[in-house]
Amino acid sequence: MESAPARPRVAVLGPVLIEDRAGALAEPSGTRGKSLIVALALARGGLSVPALVEDLWDDAPPRQERAALQTLVSRVRTNSADGILESTPSGYALAVGAHGTDLDLARLRLDRARAARSAGDHRGAVDEANAGLALWRGEPGLELAGSRLGEELARTADGLRNELLLVRARSARESGDTATALADLQELLRVRPLDEALHAERIRALADAGRRSDALLAFAELKEALLDRLGTRPGAELVALNARLLAEEDEHEPAAPRRIRIGLRTAPNALVGREYDLEAIEDLVATSRLTTILGAGGLGKTRLAHEVGHRAIHTPTVVLVELASVRTGADVELAFASTLGIREARAVRPTEPGAQLDLRSRILGMLSERETLLIVDNCEHIADAAAAYIEDILSAIPTVRVLATSRAPLAIGAERVYALGPLPSEKDGPAVELFAERARAARPGVVLPPDAVARLCARLDGLPLAIELAAARTRSLSVEEIERRLGNRFALLTGGERTAPERHRTLFAVIDWSWNLLAASEQALMRRLSRFPDGFSADAAEAVAGAGSGSLLDDPVLDDLDALVTQSLVTVSEDPDTGILRYRMLETVREFGDLELVAAGEADDVQAGMDAWAVSFARDALAHMHGPDQVPTFARVTAEQDNLVAVLRSALDGDRPATTAGVFAVLAYYWSLRSTHTEVLGFGTAVLDALAGWEPEGDDRETAATCYALIGGTFLFAGLRTAVRAISRLRRLRRGAPFADPRLGAIAGLVLAAGHVEPGMRLLAEFSRSTDPELAAMGCLLTAQLQENAGELDDALATATRAHEKAIEAQDTWSRASAAQTLAQLHSQLAHPHEALAWAESAHEGLATLRAAGDLRQLDWLIAVNAISAGDVDRGRRLLENYLHEEVDRTGFDYVDYYGIGFAGMAEIALAEGDYARGVRLYDDAIGVYTDDTAVERDATANPWLTILGAALIAARLRAHEAETGGTEGAGPAGADPLSRAETAEAARRLRVRLLVSARLSPPYLDKPVIGTGLLGFAIWMLDAEVGAARGDEWVDAGLELFALAGRSNSRQDIVSLHRPPLAERVRRVWGDERLAAAEAAAATLGRDAAAVRGLEVLGDVRV
Repeated sequence: MESAPARPRVAVLGPVLIEDRAGALAEPSGTRGKSLIVALALARGGLSVPALVEDLWDDAPPRQERAALQTLVSRVRTNSADGILESTPSGYALAVGAHGTDLDLARLRLDRARAARSAGDHRGAVDEANAGLALWRGEPGLELAGSRLGEELARTADGLRNELLLVRARSARESGDTATALADLQELLRVRPLDEALHAERIRALADAGRRSDALLAFAELKEALLDRLGTRPGAELVALNARLLAEEDEHEPAAPRRIRIGLRTAPNALVGREYDLEAIEDLVATSRLTTILGAGGLGKTRLAHEVGHRAIHTPTVVLVELASVRTGADVELAFASTLGIREARAVRPTEPGAQLDLRSRILGMLSERETLLIVDNCEHIADAAAAYIEDILSAIPTVRVLATSRAPLAIGAERVYALGPLPSEKDGPAVELFAERARAARPGVVLPPDAVARLCARLDGLPLAIELAAARTRSLSVEEIERRLGNRFALLTGGERTAPERHRTLFAVIDWSWNLLAASEQALMRRLSRFPDGFSADAAEAVAGAGSGSLLDDPVLDDLDALVTQSLVTVSEDPDTGILRYRMLETVREFGDLELVAAGEADDVQAGMDAWAVSFARDALAHMHGPDQVPTFARVTAEQDNLVAVLRSALDGDRPATTAGVFAVLAYYWSLRSTHTEVLGFGTAVLDALAGWEPEGDDRETAATCYALIGGTFLFAGLRTAVRAISRLRRLRRGAPFADPRLGAIAGLVLAAGHVEPGMRLLAEFSRSTDPELAAMGCLLTAQLQENAGELDDALATATRAHEKAIEAQDTWSRASAAQTLAQLHSQLAHPHEALAWAESAHEGLATLRAAGDLRQLDWLIAVNAISAGDVDRGRRLLENYLHEEVDRTGFDYVDYYGIGFAGMAEIALAEGDYARGVRLYDDAIGVYTDDTAVERDATANPWLTILGAALIAARLRAHEAETGGTEGAGPAGADPLSRAETAEAARRLRVRLLVSARLSPPYLDKPVIGTGLLGFAIWMLDAEVGAARGDEWVDAGLELFALAGRSNSRQDIVSLHRPPLAERVRRVWGDERLAAAEAAAATLGRDAAAVRGLEVLGDVRV
């Protein structure tokens, strides 16, 4: 028999996985990367480029199909085992062997199971089927839902799984395991409910299990279903099977121990996503006399309570009393009596003393007969009476334990509360699973895109009831249509199950039930707090509650807030970063409150209160954004960011310039320090438009100046027209009195000096000498960056070191981390990996504290390439694999650099391990990122990294050529593709043209190290032994001069392939020490500017 692999190398029966370089299964990055793996797994062989493009891009192929597919393949290969994704003459294939995918392995297990069953080895067949079914790790195709590939995978996997279930069911029954057989057949019948062969198997299994009456009932039900739905009758085989069962003598099963269950309802479907909650509640019930499941309406408290009751198999008596219909405390006892079947209770008035005595004693008597779990459902609207009655029962009967459900605690001594939360809404989480299950029940063929379903569930707060109501809407709407209509969720989410309580038929009814339990002041507070989209502090609540003519300050706001928490309409938690308690409403509750707010006519007052709170908060935060208070201030702004953005959007829509400026100023400052410049770019133009014609006075003048300075500085590199508008307004504001904030004055001065090198340098020199350590740190930091741009790296190191010292003196975390990051970058450029790593670790600490995600990503790359330079290739690989695993929006601010330098890092790992062909291919991919359609549209072709990577590509190719010809670096890996020298020459030509064009486009701002790197890349190609020998001495002399000028320009050495000492050694080995020394001596007589200019002249004169 053909042997099966221990495990697949590619897995698609659940989340898509592929073997990584460590031999483990890992997730490919991005949906399209997963689609690539699925397409190849389904093909069971190679696919051509056109076929793959059609599969992966459906009806919207990229303009450069082959280049886009190559970039995608490179991303997947980066984190995958070598050789697992191979190129074919026409496209690509998975090189994993005959059964290297879990799909193929499942097919093998099915074949083996069938063979074992045919041979009479039923246990062996079950074992093989078990092994096949164990390969499923989730729902195949869920990650690709809505695509043709996802549907094809789901279809293929479902068919294969059903066949495995059928083989297992038949073999299990024949080997005596009727429980397994019945479970499998039940699952198959859910898909094929009228399949007579399956029903025959199930009837046989029921009979084999000794359940003859159930088997006869199953036949009768099938007969009725066939007649009702198809107008037919069961076939001859089923009729004969039923006749045999009727003729057999009835065998009685031994009676089960008697258990009493009162009030429990059988669940109509499976409970999803609550196993952890069930176990936690069961633990509390086992150790506490009273456990209360506490939570908002719609969370599923009642369903959980019923499930706990059903699972209490070792408890002799379980009684569930429903209080939802009870309107007064006097009727609580009657509800208990009615549930327990004490019918005489209805003959007398329960308020009469004799009746109460009789009822109480009889209720206690029945509950005390056996050990009892008493479940009391829906206590919140009569909480006092319910709590008193439960306390009475607990005091009188030691063998009773109580499980209650309520939106408010019962607040008695025996109570232990279990706070039930929403279902998690991530793509593979229980909320999505619940939605999918209920949607398929409503419409079996419904398309369920995972991202859209996850977003929908998140907007529904993970409330099971809301999710089920939304899923029911898939009978007539797509998921996207439901998501789009959620703005009016209370009209949309209606039509719950007809058997559900009235309060659970619509989403509105769920919240309205709690609303009606609130006092008038509590309702007013809930209305007013509904405008906070992301939680709020007690201070914010008081500020908004006290706004306008409907001020609530005469009422105890904090007491009313506590009441909202008690009724589970507001949740409370401590923010770990600020240490401040934050209150949150579910989005559903907020929308209900907003409807009531509008109906009460208080919307304008509340908006004014929100504006006043936001501007006050923003001004205070902006004043503490630097220095020793920076970290706690950042934490406060992070906590309130969504609220501030909501106020900003409202102010932009409502023509409120003072609020717009006040809130945008702190947000833009915060975003700029965290390097999330896309946020500033996203709002900047709209803010400028909103402030047009506004004449700010007093504090608003500095606020407006902050806005203009930050917009002007950010848009200089991403939208010059907007930058000019902002700078023009900033200039007009500055003509008045000096700004009170010296830091604002400094920033404004620098923005106004943009484009004027000398005035800018004078300002920086002035700031660097300031006695204010914050200003000195800023001046030194910016000066160091300009010195690096000029190629004066030693000066830049000294200046950045002083910036770091001043930042420490100022106790400013961002300035200290930024100075450390600059020092790390400078040491990296100088090929000092150990120093670079030390400074990078220091920078990482500060930037992580501020959660500066963009800067942290850059640091990850810098740490990785310097780890490789220092010889720690494994650390570099780990960092880069994690770095590239994260999917980045192709339209994002740093998308091109993110992937371009990421691929370059992986290329250096391949080169370090002697895999030159792969290293060259990864450098080709890195450059491809800068030249694909999206990059061209965003003008990424002018990016300096394209020059640096172009030079590194030439260095990598030359190392590969040397390895191929038996050079000192050793041979490449066996079977490596030969690398064309003509392609290396073409790469050099492209680098030359790119460098000359970019130099002409920005002459005042020539980045000397980048120019030097381009010169270096072209020079080493000119000085290749074969190229130089063919071109002659004049060519070689020009190459030597370019090499020396590259060193004089301080070419960048971040990447191992661009380290100058080994390259110089190679040049000396081929052309002699004296010739290179002479060129270097001549270059040393030139300054950095002159060296760069001379280098471009020589480059322009070379005839390629």
